[in-house]
Amino acid sequence: MAGSVDNWKTQIRKGYLELCVLLCVRQQKKVYGFDLIERLAAASLEVKEGTLYPLLNRMAADGLLASTWETEGLKGHPRKFYSLTRTGSAFLAQLEDEFGEMVSIFKKLSQ
Repeated sequence: MAGSVDNWKTQIRKGYLELCVLLCVRQQKKVYGFDLIERLAAASLEVKEGTLYPLLNRMAADGLLASTWETEGLKGHPRKFYSLTRTGSAFLAQLEDEFGEMVSIFKKLSQ
Protein backbone atom coordinates (compact mmCIF):
# COMPACT_ATOMS: atom_id res chain seq x y z
CA MET A 1 0.00 0.00 0.00
CA ALA A 2 1.47 3.32 -1.08
CA GLY A 3 -0.14 5.39 1.65
CA SER A 4 -0.69 4.72 5.29
CA VAL A 5 -3.96 5.57 7.02
CA ASP A 6 -2.06 5.91 10.30
CA ASN A 7 0.30 8.47 8.75
CA TRP A 8 -2.64 10.38 7.29
CA LYS A 9 -4.44 10.36 10.65
CA THR A 10 -1.30 11.67 12.37
CA GLN A 11 -1.03 14.57 9.93
CA ILE A 12 -4.73 15.48 10.14
CA ARG A 13 -4.81 15.13 13.91
CA LYS A 14 -2.08 17.72 14.56
CA GLY A 15 -4.15 20.69 13.42
CA TYR A 16 -7.42 19.15 14.57
CA LEU A 17 -6.09 18.73 18.11
CA GLU A 18 -5.11 22.40 18.25
CA LEU A 19 -8.63 23.38 17.18
CA CYS A 20 -10.22 21.06 19.76
CA VAL A 21 -7.99 22.34 22.58
CA LEU A 22 -8.88 25.95 21.80
CA LEU A 23 -12.58 25.05 21.67
CA CYS A 24 -12.37 23.40 25.11
CA VAL A 25 -10.50 26.34 26.61
CA ARG A 26 -13.06 28.79 25.21
CA GLN A 27 -15.95 26.71 26.54
CA GLN A 28 -14.49 26.41 30.06
CA LYS A 29 -13.05 29.97 30.23
CA LYS A 30 -10.05 28.52 32.09
CA VAL A 31 -8.89 24.94 32.29
CA TYR A 32 -5.87 22.96 33.45
CA GLY A 33 -4.05 20.28 31.48
CA PHE A 34 -5.39 17.09 33.05
CA ASP A 35 -8.95 18.41 32.84
CA LEU A 36 -8.37 19.02 29.13
CA ILE A 37 -7.15 15.44 28.70
CA GLU A 38 -10.34 14.17 30.37
CA ARG A 39 -12.62 16.44 28.33
CA LEU A 40 -10.97 15.44 25.06
CA ALA A 41 -11.16 11.75 26.02
CA ALA A 42 -14.86 12.14 26.84
CA ALA A 43 -15.30 13.38 23.26
CA SER A 44 -13.40 10.28 21.98
CA LEU A 45 -10.19 12.20 21.30
CA GLU A 46 -7.48 10.40 23.27
CA VAL A 47 -4.46 12.61 23.98
CA LYS A 48 -1.38 11.76 26.01
CA GLU A 49 0.22 14.18 28.45
CA GLY A 50 3.41 14.07 26.37
CA THR A 51 1.42 15.44 23.44
CA LEU A 52 -0.83 17.93 25.21
CA TYR A 53 1.58 19.77 27.50
CA PRO A 54 4.10 20.70 24.78
CA LEU A 55 1.15 21.90 22.66
CA LEU A 56 -0.17 24.04 25.53
CA ASN A 57 3.30 25.49 26.13
CA ARG A 58 3.71 26.33 22.43
CA MET A 59 0.26 27.91 22.27
CA ALA A 60 1.06 30.01 25.34
CA ALA A 61 4.41 31.04 23.85
CA ASP A 62 2.60 32.00 20.63
CA GLY A 63 0.24 34.24 22.61
CA LEU A 64 -2.87 32.14 21.95
CA LEU A 65 -3.25 31.11 25.59
CA ALA A 66 -2.51 32.82 28.88
CA SER A 67 -1.40 30.64 31.79
CA THR A 68 -1.60 31.19 35.52
CA TRP A 69 -0.72 29.02 38.50
CA GLU A 70 -3.48 28.63 41.07
CA THR A 71 -3.36 27.06 44.50
CA GLU A 72 -6.27 28.53 46.44
CA GLY A 73 -9.33 26.35 46.82
CA LEU A 74 -7.64 23.41 45.13
CA LYS A 75 -7.06 20.06 46.74
CA GLY A 76 -3.51 18.86 46.29
CA HIS A 77 -0.81 20.61 44.31
CA PRO A 78 -0.93 23.90 42.39
CA ARG A 79 -2.35 23.73 38.87
CA LYS A 80 -1.53 25.72 35.80
CA PHE A 81 -4.71 27.05 34.24
CA TYR A 82 -5.01 28.15 30.63
CA SER A 83 -7.36 30.72 29.15
CA LEU A 84 -7.80 32.21 25.69
CA THR A 85 -6.17 35.51 24.88
CA ARG A 86 -7.68 37.94 22.37
CA THR A 87 -5.17 36.65 19.84
CA GLY A 88 -6.26 33.10 20.67
CA SER A 89 -9.92 33.97 20.22
CA ALA A 90 -9.25 35.54 16.84
CA PHE A 91 -7.11 32.58 15.78
CA LEU A 92 -9.83 30.15 16.90
CA ALA A 93 -12.40 32.02 14.82
CA GLN A 94 -10.13 31.65 11.78
CA LEU A 95 -9.64 27.94 12.48
CA GLU A 96 -13.39 27.41 12.80
CA ASP A 97 -14.00 29.14 9.47
CA GLU A 98 -11.28 27.14 7.75
CA PHE A 99 -12.41 23.84 9.24
CA GLY A 100 -16.00 24.56 8.24
CA GLU A 101 -14.84 25.23 4.69
CA MET A 102 -12.86 21.98 4.64
CA VAL A 103 -15.87 19.99 5.85
CA SER A 104 -18.04 21.68 3.21
CA ILE A 105 -15.59 20.77 0.46
CA PHE A 106 -15.42 17.19 1.73
CA LYS A 107 -19.20 16.90 1.71
CA LYS A 108 -19.43 18.29 -1.84
CA LEU A 109 -16.79 15.90 -3.11
CA SER A 110 -18.15 12.85 -1.34
CA GLN A 111 -21.69 13.11 -2.74
